[in-house]
Amino acid sequence: MRILPTLILPAILLLAACGGAETAAPAGGSIADVRDAYIVQPPEGRDITGGGMHVTVQGASLTLIGATTEIADHVELHTMSMDDGVMQMRKVEGFPVSADAPLSLERGGNHLMFYGLQPLEIGDEIDIVLTFVDEDGAEQHVVTKAEVVPIGG
Repeated sequence: MRILPTLILPAILLLAACGGAETAAPAGGSIADVRDAYIVQPPEGRDITGGGMHVTVQGASLTLIGATTEIADHVELHTMSMDDGVMQMRKVEGFPVSADAPLSLERGGNHLMFYGLQPLEIGDEIDIVLTFVDEDGAEQHVVTKAEVVPIGG
């Protein structure tokens, strides 16, 4: 029965809209805390960019499995590595996060990629809905505000 998620998601969205750090707890009790979210302003004429944030969890481990935002056609989770001096980015299905192993999505490492972006101005605050899943497959949605930052900042 999908009544519980239907009732929980609006409550989470309402709480997240109140500002501050974004935290949400599903029925399983794990709490995901998202801080310092950002989206890099893409170069003029481009509609692709990266972004990041820091995620911690209290309770059982979670896996970040997706992100959405109204300002992009789609968002992907990516890794980044250097192989023989060549940068390699790869789409992945998820990033684990636990109390012992927080998740940092950042420039030069694991990150979010935004495709089909609307124009962004530095300082804009953009809502991103993050989807986490626990070991039992229960989803948790966390809304965070990401600041648009300059490409070199």
